[in-house]
Amino acid sequence: MHYDTIVIGGGMSGMSAALKLKENGRKVAIVTKTLGGRVEYSEKYDCNFGAVFFMENYKHAKKILEDNGVMTAKLNSLMLHTSEHKFFKGNSLTMVLSVGQLNKFKKFMIGTFMPEYQAYKDDCEVMPVSEAFEQHPTIERYYHMKASEVIEELGVQKICDNFVSKFAYACTGSRIDELNGLDFLNVTQGAVTPIHDFKFSRRKIEDQLGGEVYYESVSKLEKNESGAWVATCESGRTYEADTVVIATPGLTTQKLCGLGEIRKPTKLCTYHVKGTLKDKYASCDAHYFSDAFDIIAINKTRDGGYNIWTRTEISLDPYFSEYEVLDLRVWPEALFVYGDVVAKQDLGDGRIIAGDMNGLGLEPACISGIYAANRILGLASA
Repeated sequence: MHYDTIVIGGGMSGMSAALKLKENGRKVAIVTKTLGGRVEYSEKYDCNFGAVFFMENYKHAKKILEDNGVMTAKLNSLMLHTSEHKFFKGNSLTMVLSVGQLNKFKKFMIGTFMPEYQAYKDDCEVMPVSEAFEQHPTIERYYHMKASEVIEELGVQKICDNFVSKFAYACTGSRIDELNGLDFLNVTQGAVTPIHDFKFSRRKIEDQLGGEVYYESVSKLEKNESGAWVATCESGRTYEADTVVIATPGLTTQKLCGLGEIRKPTKLCTYHVKGTLKDKYASCDAHYFSDAFDIIAINKTRDGGYNIWTRTEISLDPYFSEYEVLDLRVWPEALFVYGDVVAKQDLGDGRIIAGDMNGLGLEPACISGIYAANRILGLASA
C-alpha cells in the first residue's frame, strides 16, 4: 500500500499533520494504535480521561475537537489543598488576600507573555523549534528556566502557592521545581483565559481522512531498495510511502528513529468513579492539590461521578467513604516535561518528527504536526 506520506501515531500531532496533507491533495494514511492519543473521550461516561480542556486561543486544536462550551468555575465549589491541614475554598479570605498578585500575574500573561508566545507558535508552523527560539530569545530563556525561577522573578509566589501552581500541577502532574518555565507559563494561560470542555469523535476524523486510518502498531521503519520508507507492523502488514511523519509517544519515537536524548515524561493516572466523598471534600465539586500530594485533582463529571487524576496508582480510601472504580487509564508517557533538550524535527531523509517533546500541550502538539506537513509540502524550513 503506497502513499505519499504515512503518519505513524494518531494523537493531536499526527491528526494535524494528516489533515493538513489531505487538505493539500496528498495521499496520506495514519497508522496508529488508537486515534486521539492522550485525547481519550469516553462516550459511555461522557468524560475525558486524558486532556480535559482546550484554551480559547488554541486555533488548531479546536478544529479537531468538538467544543462543549466554556468551563466556568464556581469559586465556592472549588477547594484548594496546600497540605493535609491547610485547605481553603476559591472564595476564601486566603484567596482574597492574594488577588493583588493574581492581577499582577494576569497583566504579565495577557500583556507580555501571551502575545510573544503566540508569535513564537506561529513561527513554529513554518520553522523548527530551534530556529523559532532564535527568533524569540525570551521564549527560549523560559524553556531553560525552572518554573520556580519564573515565579520568583515575577514576584507572584503567594498566588502561585495558593492557586496557579496547583492549576499547573493539575495540567501536568509535574512538581513545580521540576517543570520548566515555558511549560508552566504555557499551561497557566488557562488560569487567565477561557477554557473549553470538549468531546472527541474518532468517526469524524476517519471520515475526513477518507477512511485511511489503520489501527496497527508499527514495530519497524526502514527504507526499501527503491528508496521508499516501509513501516512494518506487529501484525506483519506493511505500509509504504515517500515520506513519513513519526508522531508516536516520545519514547516510542526515540526507539523507532534512533534518536539521542529527549525530554522525559511524567506518568499520570485517571480514575472514573461512582461514590460519595468524605465530609472533608463533600462541600466542593472540584479539588486541586499541591505537588506535595500524589493525588492531583478531583472533579465531578456530567454523569454524576468523579474523575480523579494522580501521579501513580493510589488508594482512594482517604477521599471517598464508599466508591466503585468504573474505569482507569494509566499514561506511562503522559507529558514530556522533564528537561530542556530540543529534539531535532526534520531528520533530513524523508522522516519528520512530530509530537509534544519540544512543547507541552494540545496546541503545541498540533503545531508540530502542522510543521511536519508544511515541511513535506515545501512550506517550512528544515
